Amino acid sequence: MRDLSTVSGLLENAATGDGVVGVFTGEREEIGIGELWRRSERAAAWFLDTVGRGGAAGLLMETSLDCLVTLLGAWRAGITTLSLPYPARSAAPGAYRQQLLDIGRAAGMELVLGKLELDGAMRTASFRECAAHQRRADVADPGEFVQFSSGSTGRPKGARLSSQAIAANVTAMIDHMVPHNHGAVAFSWLPLSHDMGLVGTCLTILASMGPPWRSRRLVLMPPERMVARPSRWLQACSELGATVTCAPSFALDLVLAHSRAVPAGLDLRPLRVLTVGSELIAAGTLRRFARAMAPLGFDEAAFCPAYGMAEASLAVTMVPPGKRWQATADDVVSCGVPLRGLEVTAPAGGDAASAGPIAVRGTSLLSGYLGQGTSPVDAGGWLATSDLGFLSGGELHVVGRADDVLVLAGRKFAPEPLEETASRHETVRSGNCAAIADGSGGYVIVAERRRASARADLREACRWIRHELSVRRGAAPTAVIIVSPGSMPRTPSGKLQRKRLGQLRRRGELAVETELRFR
Repeated sequence: MRDLSTVSGLLENAATGDGVVGVFTGEREEIGIGELWRRSERAAAWFLDTVGRGGAAGLLMETSLDCLVTLLGAWRAGITTLSLPYPARSAAPGAYRQQLLDIGRAAGMELVLGKLELDGAMRTASFRECAAHQRRADVADPGEFVQFSSGSTGRPKGARLSSQAIAANVTAMIDHMVPHNHGAVAFSWLPLSHDMGLVGTCLTILASMGPPWRSRRLVLMPPERMVARPSRWLQACSELGATVTCAPSFALDLVLAHSRAVPAGLDLRPLRVLTVGSELIAAGTLRRFARAMAPLGFDEAAFCPAYGMAEASLAVTMVPPGKRWQATADDVVSCGVPLRGLEVTAPAGGDAASAGPIAVRGTSLLSGYLGQGTSPVDAGGWLATSDLGFLSGGELHVVGRADDVLVLAGRKFAPEPLEETASRHETVRSGNCAAIADGSGGYVIVAERRRASARADLREACRWIRHELSVRRGAAPTAVIIVSPGSMPRTPSGKLQRKRLGQLRRRGELAVETELRFR
């Protein structure tokens, strides 16, 4: 057995297996894991010839085999590799360029690979150029990897992760999932620029292609193809006989909103693991998805709600496959037990009212943030998060972020349950609703209109939303605002940017179609 304590060691071990890696961009391109590893020798040599040992390079990830070859080569070369954040939907081009230059200065980054232009401010190259390098270098040196947070509450922060920390998290995820799923077949449409897509699916399945796990196949699809036609996700799972896939909660809502386009003949019976994470998980969404997909053979026990963060490499807690997910009486979903090598602290309780700060300790934590001299990990090894939750029966229940909590007449409300209720109106685009403070002790609902609701009575929709929130949640908004389709600010990974939304509202820059004030 090879050394599995580093990313390079895991992938070298995987290269002895028979797994296959594919990319589906219209036509499917596939390659054996052993050949993928051999091709990465060219990329490793390119990095050593270009930035040298101890250098740093940024990768603007794309869903392609050349990108995977380049990433594996960077990890082999032992350089500092940065998975660069994509621009947020609301970001100005000039601001994004400056963000990359700031990251470059903080990291000593000498070049950027991917499809972008920096006007000579920094050297750029293509993944193809790197993957097709003429020289080879058979090396496997552990380097540092920088994974950026989503930026849902501000500018993304670069979590500096050692190869050993990532390997510890990956093997913990494999041990959590694969004993129930030997010979896994996985499909993912998640962007490789996001930790859930890169570490949670891609790297974890690649690493598990070696002994003793021997996963069989990983197929990736660009996220824009899934967003354009959500049924492609389930179609691909059916065609491949996928046993593993993953998604944020909003993607389940997206499929449900386009459920009429899901072919009736799909077979989801092989699916054993559908990891749901990246954002707060709505119990109602899980129930609706399970009901809608049951005729296709989907087993609700495949849901594996999880909690994670870039600062912990990825996964912190997860519900084991085969164990039916659970929620409290007030619909807070359990995110399962801590993975091997990790500990979690939070107040003990049984509902959202008992929630408090979550802290994490363990083998897969970051060594620090890019550009910051002090470590966020305290002397006892604990990382204080910005998330709120509680422990019940040893399982973590997450209720939201401290930054987003609303205080209304002395009571604390997480925004997500309010948003879920407001999203039930047929004019609202599912998953595109935000509850934000109004600056006067109340809160405002901002909802994005569905494109098909152009002729709807939006003022009546506002009144319905306020009534439902008053009756079902005991907290009526002071205003309901309906904005144009596609105008809600989101991170590149799809998370709502509530702080950014509040700034746009204060500046009068929302694309308002209807606003109804109630006081």
